[in-house]
Amino acid sequence: MFSCSGDGMVRRLSTLPLFVAAALLAGCITGAPPPVTEASPAAEPIPAPPLPFPPAQKGGAEAAALLAGDPIATRFLVLRRLAEDRLITLEAAQGRMDSNKGALLPLTELMPPAIGLDRPLPPLDSIVERVRALSSGKGKGNDATRAAEGNRLLDAILPANPAKRMPLSPPDNTAARTLADRLERLDEVGLITPDEHTREQRAVDDLIASGRLPEVWMPPAPPPPPPPPTKPTKAKPHRGFQPEFLPNPAGTEAPKLQPGAKEAGGIHLLSMAAGNRGEQAWTTLIKEYPELAPLKYKVVKADLGDLGITYRLIAGPLDAAEAERMCGVLRGKGQSCMPTPFPK
Repeated sequence: MFSCSGDGMVRRLSTLPLFVAAALLAGCITGAPPPVTEASPAAEPIPAPPLPFPPAQKGGAEAAALLAGDPIATRFLVLRRLAEDRLITLEAAQGRMDSNKGALLPLTELMPPAIGLDRPLPPLDSIVERVRALSSGKGKGNDATRAAEGNRLLDAILPANPAKRMPLSPPDNTAARTLADRLERLDEVGLITPDEHTREQRAVDDLIASGRLPEVWMPPAPPPPPPPPTKPTKAKPHRGFQPEFLPNPAGTEAPKLQPGAKEAGGIHLLSMAAGNRGEQAWTTLIKEYPELAPLKYKVVKADLGDLGITYRLIAGPLDAAEAERMCGVLRGKGQSCMPTPFPK
């Protein structure tokens, strides 16, 4: 309270603003009470705008541990941390979250999220610190390059405008039940609201009850690879023979010896490109098939028209029955053989 008397009046008046001192002095002269001055009320702080996320029951390291092994949900938790620390505008956080929320609520959100959100992430704290460093002007480059790097980092976490999207609906009942368990964790760390939790849980329950999903989805077996292209192979000559000693291809056989024929019979063993190779061919044959040794051989020239000229090696003489029996033995060993009349 100001007093008009006392030695300190002048000293006190000198410490006050001029208009206040004049009013007090006039009051002392007229006897009017000094005016009462009220302090200006302190300005109330402007409340921070609310986060684009619901309240969380768990945060910090506890929230990160709860979502460990779930890179999709961890991406949204990174976005929440950046918004809480005001390292990203709330409008930007809201836009990135809305554009990808189908990754948290695949059954009740109409818009599918960006493709690739299930890829592993660096540790949450390292991402936040990198964004903080870029925001504070640390790092290489100028403000524009740092801002561009920050946008690329945010797009790698949750793209604002995904170029490609992919639905994440559960493929089987096992995955659907896992999705339902995950909703509780998303609710606890403040990534979905209780109402969103309830709607998605109801959609999961309806999907399982519908019977549309298998218990466990098995991917279809890939089709067998096409067989390798076959390469044309040349006919191999009979083992031990020279290339000009060939088995009897279709259409080059000697006339067939009729069963029970009275004429001398023989067996057509091979054909040759040249008639002067008969002795060499016969020597090779009797070494491989000793049962032929008691027989004789003859080389017969045959004109096959468009197929050209061939020389048939015929062994004998044998009766019809013995010729048939001998051919059966030789065929069993891999030698071509056909009963035929023995040349005179």
